[in-house]
Amino acid sequence: MFVNILQRQMYLANTDPQRRCYDGHNYSSEWRWTSWGVLETWDLNTVNVEARLEFWRELNAYAVSQRGKGATCEYKLGPVAQKDGAQEPCSTGRRESV
Repeated sequence: MFVNILQRQMYLANTDPQRRCYDGHNYSSEWRWTSWGVLETWDLNTVNVEARLEFWRELNAYAVSQRGKGATCEYKLGPVAQKDGAQEPCSTGRRESV
């Protein structure tokens, strides 16, 4: 059985109706989450997925401590979409940037 590790990132969105920006700073903005995307896919029989999930969470905690709130990500486990009843091969890879 395969499982996905899903990720979503926090970003600062410009919420000013006139889209004003002064010296790189928005007149009004708020923190928002991206949609969930696949970060990695693993076979439950060969990999300790909980350890991989913990690795990503610890790595993100370090990134937030160095770069601030804008580096915040959340991670969770999700099912792999099945095609015609066949399981997809195990692969790793970053999802497209948001």
